[in-house]
Amino acid sequence: MGLVWLCYNGVMLRFAGSREDFGRVCAERLREAGYVFDSSVDQETYLHQLEIYERYYPELVAEKRAAAECLGREGDDLLRKDLASFVLAQKRRVNDRPHGCTIFAFEKDGYVYVGRNYDWLPAAREFFEVYDLDLDDVYRYFAVSDEGVWPGHVGREVHKFSPEDVINEHGLYVGLTYAYVDAWGYGLSSVHLMRYLAEHCATTVEALEAFRQIPLAVPKNFLIADAKGDLAVVEHRVKNFEIRRAQPAKPLIQTNHFRHNRSVAHDRILAYNVNTTSFLRYEEAKYLVQKVLHEYDRSLLIQNIMNILRHARYICNDRTIWSLAAELSRKQLWLVAETGLGERSLKLRFEN
Repeated sequence: MGLVWLCYNGVMLRFAGSREDFGRVCAERLREAGYVFDSSVDQETYLHQLEIYERYYPELVAEKRAAAECLGREGDDLLRKDLASFVLAQKRRVNDRPHGCTIFAFEKDGYVYVGRNYDWLPAAREFFEVYDLDLDDVYRYFAVSDEGVWPGHVGREVHKFSPEDVINEHGLYVGLTYAYVDAWGYGLSSVHLMRYLAEHCATTVEALEAFRQIPLAVPKNFLIADAKGDLAVVEHRVKNFEIRRAQPAKPLIQTNHFRHNRSVAHDRILAYNVNTTSFLRYEEAKYLVQKVLHEYDRSLLIQNIMNILRHARYICNDRTIWSLAAELSRKQLWLVAETGLGERSLKLRFEN
């Protein structure tokens, strides 16, 4: 299909073509950003990780090798950092800061809705981007990326595709929230697993089967919803995970604490952040979504979801980077983002 790389409204990036060509395009962006290759990953960790990726996600390895070749580097220079550095970060607990994302989903009269606030470092407002990826031989998908912004090294040297929300051409949505668990393992990173699910799964059932097959390296919560209204939350502790389902006529909600009775004992959210708003955000989302459903008007539903995301007392806060409202049955997304220039809105839809 050839390369297409377009910018829309300052935050929209579109690509169609081979995976290797996407790797080369990403390499050029890394070059422009002055990407730093330095990595302290030890050889044993790297080899464990490379073996797992070559088994479960070899396409990504090929993409990274193409990027490294384009930059005139050995393939391992990029693979070492991209496939293994997050394992060491989890070992060292370098990310023990407050996190505040909220996601909810529900089905009403055959329509399936998702609402999501992504809360992270305010600096991410200057770097986040929306991707429209149509790679050869996999499903097309939209992804919203915080571009790898982290405390202490915000900016040019980490400007890299790091999706936290994905929705593909079949109407499968996956979003993640932070989980406070002292665990790590060898496996895919959460953002790489998000990409895999978007590229290979059409339904929630298929996504859950992928979770059963593919190891994850760091604990996370994932909310999954498909166009038929099959909803699930995966509370992942690395070695094990639990699945929560929505009760009939009730929204499914995920913030940052575990809800499943077999997960709660492993949750250390209060040990890390005694002032967490996770419990308040969960209850606020439950109350406000149920209120919207009680006063149901389908023509206003997306706007009402966005009102919850942008104006609720706890769900919206000074760390909110973007708010996303999706109607999966028609594969449409509305995204409102905070940038240095204020709010920007995008409406995204897959072409028939």
